[in-house]
Amino acid sequence: MEYKNLPYFVKEINAKERTVTGIFAVNGNVDDGGDMSVNGAFKARLGKGRDRVRFLWMHNGYNPPIASIKEIGEVEKSDLPEKVLAWAPEATGGAFVTRKYYEDVPLSDWVFKAIQEGDITEMSYAYEPKVFELVNDEERPKLRRILKEIQLYDISDVSWGMNPATAGVKGLPVPGMTFAQHSGLVVATVEEFLGRVKDRAAFRAEEGRSLSDAQRQKLAQMGEEITSILRETEPKADEKAVLSELARLQQFNFKYGLAPLPVPPISGERNRGKAEE
Repeated sequence: MEYKNLPYFVKEINAKERTVTGIFAVNGNVDDGGDMSVNGAFKARLGKGRDRVRFLWMHNGYNPPIASIKEIGEVEKSDLPEKVLAWAPEATGGAFVTRKYYEDVPLSDWVFKAIQEGDITEMSYAYEPKVFELVNDEERPKLRRILKEIQLYDISDVSWGMNPATAGVKGLPVPGMTFAQHSGLVVATVEEFLGRVKDRAAFRAEEGRSLSDAQRQKLAQMGEEITSILRETEPKADEKAVLSELARLQQFNFKYGLAPLPVPPISGERNRGKAEE
């Protein structure tokens, strides 16, 4: 899963209905991560699991949603607010979401009030690129990937959007998260990061380049630290169970005339017991 943020482009706020409609993605714009979504990229998969998309606060999936999504869709360039076109003149369209903030829910009330006051100015969305094209465009050297089909998972109001090139959830671990939950998120994030590293390596290989020495050194350091933790936490075999199995194997060898096994070393504790005898 990947994440992208966007300045808050609000199309409509209905205070009475507690609904907000805003643009959460702009097509045709090359973002800071070198990605560009095209018209139809979101629409292609909105009918496949659209009911599972949630509207959250800061991508916190361990709390309930803060609002109910009423509509998600795409709009053409002509339907984009003027401030979107001022921010991204090359925009060809975008994706919008209309959501209704829950009543009598403290966090939902807080976020909705902050939106009305203009203190929340960014949104972010979690997605998975299902169909994309790696590109090498000399006219747009920043462009790395064209996103053609996007599976959307959640849309979030955020205090500060995360870097579009960053995979992972900003602000985690959240209060109340268990160690197992945090571990699961870390593992998932590392897997996503490794996928991006492979993607980046493949892209650079097409250009006849490789990862930089700094990137390689950082990856090597991460690998060494993970390997060290695995070694330190490797479960130890139960000595009694091992000796029992060796004894059974010795009996088997003796019964069938096979060569006996070498006697395993005896632990210090067992040696002391022998000495006392």
